[in-house]
Amino acid sequence: MARLPEEFISQVKAANDIVDLFRAYADVQKRGRIYVCCCPFHSEKTPSCTIYPDNASFYCFGCHVGGDVIKFTMLTDNVNYIEAVKILAQRCGMALPAFSPQDRQESHFRDKCYEINRETANFYYQNLLHGSDKTGLRYLKTFQIRPETVKKYAVGYAPDDWQILHYHLRQKGYSDTEILASGVCMKNQNDKLYDTFRNRILFPVVDFRGNVTGFGAGAVSQAQPPEIYTGNTPVSHQNQTVFSLHIAKKEMISKTLILAENYFNAIAIYQAGFPNVIAVPDILTFYQIKAIRQYAEELIILSSPAMHCGEIQNIRNLCGQAGISLRIAPVQDAFDSAEFLKMHDTETFRNLLGNAGDAVQAVLQNSWEQFDAEQDKNQMIQESIEILSKLPPLEREVYMTETAQKLEIPVEMLQSQLDANYQPKKAYSNKSRSLSKEELSVLPKRNQKKINAEQQLLVYLVRYPEDISHIRKQLSPEKLVTDADRNLYQLICDNNGNLPEYPTELKKILLKYQDFDFNAQTAADCITVLNTTQKQVIL
Repeated sequence: MARLPEEFISQVKAANDIVDLFRAYADVQKRGRIYVCCCPFHSEKTPSCTIYPDNASFYCFGCHVGGDVIKFTMLTDNVNYIEAVKILAQRCGMALPAFSPQDRQESHFRDKCYEINRETANFYYQNLLHGSDKTGLRYLKTFQIRPETVKKYAVGYAPDDWQILHYHLRQKGYSDTEILASGVCMKNQNDKLYDTFRNRILFPVVDFRGNVTGFGAGAVSQAQPPEIYTGNTPVSHQNQTVFSLHIAKKEMISKTLILAENYFNAIAIYQAGFPNVIAVPDILTFYQIKAIRQYAEELIILSSPAMHCGEIQNIRNLCGQAGISLRIAPVQDAFDSAEFLKMHDTETFRNLLGNAGDAVQAVLQNSWEQFDAEQDKNQMIQESIEILSKLPPLEREVYMTETAQKLEIPVEMLQSQLDANYQPKKAYSNKSRSLSKEELSVLPKRNQKKINAEQQLLVYLVRYPEDISHIRKQLSPEKLVTDADRNLYQLICDNNGNLPEYPTELKKILLKYQDFDFNAQTAADCITVLNTTQKQVIL
């Protein structure tokens, strides 16, 4: 995008008081000519963040993050530079200057997507309340979802019709290209558009500025997939979406967030008196934990019996990297938390959260619930071995002893069965190394491009371990240029991202790209580059 005029940037900075911006996120205290507060960007109990109103800047002596009002907005709203300027300009009623024709076209297209999302949310909301099909209202009443909760979240209902929304949006003047890009309609084999959501409860996803960025849609019958989403659009990326965070941010009392199983469960939990609840479209990602970290020091996961150890281990890794403590509350006597709240009172649910404990122990306990402790001891042991095998070696030793005690068997017996059933992963070879500056300088540019691609792909795999299996099928280790990166790729894939400790070479790569926002398209581009046949350098 074209560069904004320096004069306009200066005006935006001057019009937005940095102390006022901080007050929305922290308890700001005046000390002479400066202000101090606990840093919004990392967990701390003693204020280490200093605000300098004289030059409208800030700096945290704890996490070493600093900058001006634009940098602050980039961090708090998880947006790029231009979007941060736009947010600040809107905040003080300033209009952005004109860009190039291409820039104006792209901005206009994003604005159209926001408009379509807002119109879609209102259309389905009105349809829920006043439409002839009362399926949605009946479903919500089954779970005692009150009208004020429906209004708070603008919950809607998509009727069992293939083109009712598409027709409505065309009547409003939107083109098929704009409608398709927004994700609320899809295209069939005959290039005809049809509604993405049918016979479903609709949950608009709202950002901190009040824009509708996408939708989640819950099933009203067991014959449908439980929940589907609009996915990646010009105004939303599914792996960055955190549902209800805009509400939890304003209403949370403590530094704890509750991660519900899906959007519907989140609104049920909110209604029960727990506004600090959020949900994500799928498994928790690096970008989502990055957004959560700004407001929470602790995350409580509501887990159904179907939740797997591997999934929880991925979440534990992300929380560990972000400095967020993790607890898990198994919902054992109900299908999910919404059903639990339907069966029990609020105090029982509060006790469920209060008794949330260690994640791995909860998974082990969940696995044992399906067996009779006396008759099915062997099955319980096998389930435990399968779960323990997915843990890093050091953690496995800790849980091995506890598990053996719970199962009332010798720890040696559990260890021997684990060794017999699961072979240890290949150890990382310290013989491989990163390239020196001198070596890099003599490489052909095409090989340097491959090195950049393989390192970016390694970062992506660490951030999104759920994609490892898919990527491994597309890219063999032999395609990587350097021994060091090839070894790291093999290590990450063999361990499904669950590394007890990152090798030094990997830490350097992660640090190098710490400020880069990678997505699935980035990974696809890297794979394309690496799969391109050319003479490789053997190092």
